[in-house]
Amino acid sequence: MESWDVVVIGSGIAALRSAIAASDAGATVAVIESGGPSNAQSKACSTGLAVSVFESDHIHHGKNTSSAGFGLSNSSIVNQRCESALDNLIELEKWGFNFQRNESGSPYPSDSIGHSSPRLCTAGDSTGREIIRILEEQCMKRGIPRKYDLHSVSISVESERVRGLVVLDVQTGVITSIQCKAIILATQDHSGLWIDEGGNGLGASLALRAGAKLRGMEFISWHPLCVPTSNYRLPISLLSAGARVRKSNGDDVELTGTMTEASVSLLDGDYVLDARNVPIPEREWFTTTVNILESRFSINLWKDVVPIEPQPDFAIGGVAVDNQGRALLSHDMWLTGLYAAGGSADSGMHGADTIPGNRILDDLIGGSNAGLSAAKWSNTVGFGKQDFLHEMALISENSIEALSRTESGTSVGAGLASLRRLMNSSLGLERDALIISSCTTKIEEMVKESTRISDESFVMNTELVRALELEGMLALARTIASTADAREESRGSHRRTDYPEMDDKQSESLVVDAEGIITTLN
Repeated sequence: MESWDVVVIGSGIAALRSAIAASDAGATVAVIESGGPSNAQSKACSTGLAVSVFESDHIHHGKNTSSAGFGLSNSSIVNQRCESALDNLIELEKWGFNFQRNESGSPYPSDSIGHSSPRLCTAGDSTGREIIRILEEQCMKRGIPRKYDLHSVSISVESERVRGLVVLDVQTGVITSIQCKAIILATQDHSGLWIDEGGNGLGASLALRAGAKLRGMEFISWHPLCVPTSNYRLPISLLSAGARVRKSNGDDVELTGTMTEASVSLLDGDYVLDARNVPIPEREWFTTTVNILESRFSINLWKDVVPIEPQPDFAIGGVAVDNQGRALLSHDMWLTGLYAAGGSADSGMHGADTIPGNRILDDLIGGSNAGLSAAKWSNTVGFGKQDFLHEMALISENSIEALSRTESGTSVGAGLASLRRLMNSSLGLERDALIISSCTTKIEEMVKESTRISDESFVMNTELVRALELEGMLALARTIASTADAREESRGSHRRTDYPEMDDKQSESLVVDAEGIITTLN
């Protein structure tokens, strides 16, 4: 049986950064990834990194972030993230990242919605991909192993303490346990409940089953610049490069506020993005966008206007964690050995909505904090007994075997499509009690419904993996519906038509467990 001090589950910015931090702190680390080597690159966020480069301090960045959180951001987390932003930018540059620069050679922050000063540092449309490439190089330099095509099935917890995890090797079909002292969940968010190319929320669903609590599940940030009938998001940095949002009659529209507020302002008609006047020197930073628009939509970015509409983008909620990334059970107790960062976590930075550049910032700093803390923790404890882990693997194997032999019921693809239709129609930009109640009933019906698997083999059975993901997504959908129902107000990206005003009495973040019990951590 493999044994590691720290196992990181995920493949994106937060996962790689946490692995680097844990390794640098002396821990033995392995990164477990469900997909192949290119999986993280294909899903990287491209909004940029928010940094107070030319401001005297980070105070206004913190104020903008807290304002976007609508009273639910954790002030100490916000301060720590914004204060450390410049150090993280310098570190990325030291490792070889090439931000857009001004004439003096300094990183050039640009204006962006939600920010009172130029703060968005980018590499055009490739910011997220380039950061991942840089972090991958750093992992290779440290000899950190990355294990692909291992689908994490469950976290093995004994007496509220992590002992390891059970994985399905997609290539061989073998189900086995991996022993570890700490696990860092740093997978994608759960925006795949609304959009085809979104994350499946694997980290959050694993944590929920392991006994952790989720926070902020009622909130999902929207993106205003999406190509209709697709999941393709245009980079926000196009706006700072000179592109304009226009009504169908040609009038300019100025996007302001948070990502969701900017999206709401585009709901009253047809809008386009006009990038025809973007200066020539700026265009070289958007090569990927140009190629995708040409190949998928037959649109020339520099000659045509691009139809746009708002769509769900980033699911804010996740495992309730502290500044060290520890999974909290109460304000002073954690699920020992379990950490989360990035799309798996609700760090307290975003609160009820987001502004550009803060997502990658939270990924970097949250991942680094979790990795350092997990390494320090693992240095103080020993491994558990392997007999328990063998037993957990056997339980998972029996459960998966029963699932793979189901011959009746809904296909995996149909189940996922039905769930997304339900979430978009009931838990989209606007909700009310009757719609949420109906949604909850339908989710429970889907949970009870069998999922049909056409192939009983465990070997290279991606349909089986998707069925396991669907189970986790349904569990998360339950928590979203229950917290959306419990928050009887409109706040940030949570908009209730039956409670259109913000209620100061509901200014605490809601947490929910696997039983659907909703509380706060205070």
